[in-house]
Amino acid sequence: MADTGLPPFINLERASISGVSSGSSLYSCGLITCASIRARSDLEIGRETPFFAGIGLKGAVAYDRSPLTAAATAAIQTGDKTMDEQSLNRRQILGGLAIAAGTTTLLGGIGSRGAAAAEAPGAAPAGGSQAPTITSVKDKVAYITGGSSGIGLGIARALHEAGAKVVLGNLDDKQWADALKNFPANDPRVFTIVHDVMDKDGWQRTADAIEKKFGPVDILVNNAGVGLQQAASTGTLKDWEWGMGVNFFGPVYGINTFVPRMQKRGTGAQIVTTTSTSGILPQSGAGIYSVSKIAAVGLMETLRAELAATNIGTTCFVPGQTTTNIGQSETHRPETLKNDAAAAPARPAGAGGPARAAAPRPAPAAPPSPYWARPQDPLVVGRVVVDGILNNDLFVVLQPEWRPGVESRANALLESMVPVLPMPESMAGGGDRYLRTPIFAQEVAHRKATRKRTIAGI
Repeated sequence: MADTGLPPFINLERASISGVSSGSSLYSCGLITCASIRARSDLEIGRETPFFAGIGLKGAVAYDRSPLTAAATAAIQTGDKTMDEQSLNRRQILGGLAIAAGTTTLLGGIGSRGAAAAEAPGAAPAGGSQAPTITSVKDKVAYITGGSSGIGLGIARALHEAGAKVVLGNLDDKQWADALKNFPANDPRVFTIVHDVMDKDGWQRTADAIEKKFGPVDILVNNAGVGLQQAASTGTLKDWEWGMGVNFFGPVYGINTFVPRMQKRGTGAQIVTTTSTSGILPQSGAGIYSVSKIAAVGLMETLRAELAATNIGTTCFVPGQTTTNIGQSETHRPETLKNDAAAAPARPAGAGGPARAAAPRPAPAAPPSPYWARPQDPLVVGRVVVDGILNNDLFVVLQPEWRPGVESRANALLESMVPVLPMPESMAGGGDRYLRTPIFAQEVAHRKATRKRTIAGI
């Protein structure tokens, strides 16, 4: 087996999949994360380790969140073939379209093993990826929304330990006492501010207050989020307004506020948005949350394409199972957006009555490092995010064991893009004309060039 450059990883045989079942809900964490996507013919991932076996990672099925994508792929593969496949360069199509498909943009994730997409004609980067805009966070001013607990606090702590001045934003001041215990008493590099990210006018006031205290913001971390557990098919309009308002429009307002200020200043800056693997691998029962995160992922991808030639770097952060209090989100729902009556359950019981309790699982083996702990410590997560800022990574993803689900989704999309009639030569040989944007191919090259990293404390 060729060296993948990945951390030791389980060997996942994905040549054929049947009877795929949904993975368990990881609601409290921003759900699952995955590293990269490859064509079906390049699915060998790595080496099995005792740790993965200990936590139940013996096969890919458990980490294929939804059976729909695998089923779709199987249906296409086994159906009647009415197209002239001999006229197609399959590797070119799968490779090139893997990069072009905007919803499958994790090609440059942790340790891609020479994916067909990166090797296909026309998939070479059009120039290099955007160089890091910030090479040290020392004395930089960082504003983290939702910074009083969980992932936001972890990112703030990691930035602070690297020398940054950190501003912790939160909806109210109830958690400041506990949050500030993680910093030296009366630390002059720590500032707290009450800020509702749904208040679009409040963003300008917040930016002004931070500039008055520390100076212009160098790093914006759009982290505030709510873990709304409501299905898209049954959620109320108030559910949609709240979920999209915090998880999507919060980052939109942040970008609208700080991009002009950062561009006017002209020095290196970075915008990070905390999304979720629900944004690239939707899960039944958390539909509104998934839609909001899909939108946030697309926002950050678009922002990279638009700002790649500027002084502003962009990072789409995709967390995995992390120790947070996102399960308490409902306690922070605005009165005006509370439902008049109880909403339909996100995961209704089956026809036979209440759902049966899940069978007990064996206790997981002790992780070999904090990075492999599940759930992850927010400070460990924060340190990886800081590394992503310093490398100007387009994507920062953390838990590669969830890769099969993303591969299954990507393969369903790719298999659906095989033409029903022979493709004209003028189109088949179109090269990078069909990449639409070079940022994904550039990120593949960037990730390969920076694959081996040392991050202290993980």
